Amino acid sequence: MIDNKMKAAILESPKNMRVGVVETPSPKEGEILLKVGACGVCGSDLRFFEHGDRIKKFPFVMGHEIAGTVVETGKNVENFRVGDRLAMGNEIPCRNCDECRKGLDMLCQNVISIGSTVPGGFAEYLLLQKEAVERGPINFMPKNLDFVEASFAEPLACVYNGMEFAGMREGKSVLVIGAGPIGNLMVNLAQVMGASNTVIVDKNEKRLGMSRPTGADNYIYDENNDFVEEAVKLTGGRGYDIVVSACSDIEAHRACTQAVAKGGFVNLFGGVPKGTDDVVSFSNNYMHYRQFAIGGSFSSTKEHHAKALEILARGKIKTKSIITHRMPLDDILKAFDVVKNREGLKVVVEP
Repeated sequence: MIDNKMKAAILESPKNMRVGVVETPSPKEGEILLKVGACGVCGSDLRFFEHGDRIKKFPFVMGHEIAGTVVETGKNVENFRVGDRLAMGNEIPCRNCDECRKGLDMLCQNVISIGSTVPGGFAEYLLLQKEAVERGPINFMPKNLDFVEASFAEPLACVYNGMEFAGMREGKSVLVIGAGPIGNLMVNLAQVMGASNTVIVDKNEKRLGMSRPTGADNYIYDENNDFVEEAVKLTGGRGYDIVVSACSDIEAHRACTQAVAKGGFVNLFGGVPKGTDDVVSFSNNYMHYRQFAIGGSFSSTKEHHAKALEILARGKIKTKSIITHRMPLDDILKAFDVVKNREGLKVVVEP
């Protein structure tokens, strides 16, 4: 029996969110209703909370790192049934634009984003509209994963896209700037993909300490983005095949170009706050004669998400170390404070 009322974290306006009771949505033709088992708190959720960003209409329910159980289906839903345990990515592509035809679903010109353009998973139930059911990055959960672990597939899928784009292969060395959940996932996934050497840098000594169970080969505490000399010394002066800036510090982005090896790749994965200087400067000749590439990566596809679930199911990601907080929906404001104040690594809400 599904209650006709449910709890949800309602964002009334930027910096104004409360847990309240709303109508439980009812699926129409082609739609499904999901009982949310877990929904992770992403850095973008904090940004939406603080500034609104992509959210055009309030009140709104955020949350896009979702796993749960199908409890009701509308008419003509063929691929899902009541009782299915599902996990999902964020971006619902149109499958018709130039980017979609190139396989770049996450860069779709007409993308629908769960938790920012349509309601998300910080609620007891989530209505997946027809577009999501037909085209969304929805995958069946492996039997050996719980909802919290499966919700972690969304950020891991984004990390997988970033590593794939950077050309990660067995034997490559990897330097990651930022010891948050994404930085730790970058290191952990690099290890899974056969990295020869992994190093993580952060200016928050406490957070760096929390990252040690991830098992990077070296950890560097650096307050002022002076990490390049120490980090490069660990490679015998060669630099790193892949350097990832998994933080929002523009100076760290700039420093990354000095730590990359000849023929390497710099992935500026972390966005910087709006209204700040986001120009990354570097020496043209240094880049030219060392023949390295600089790029950025964003979000993921359904295929990345499926791969992430597979890796999680194999027990290759140290979820128990990276997921530091599991909190009820009633404590969602506390959960956001933990993320904002960097008191843990990954925070997951369990409605």
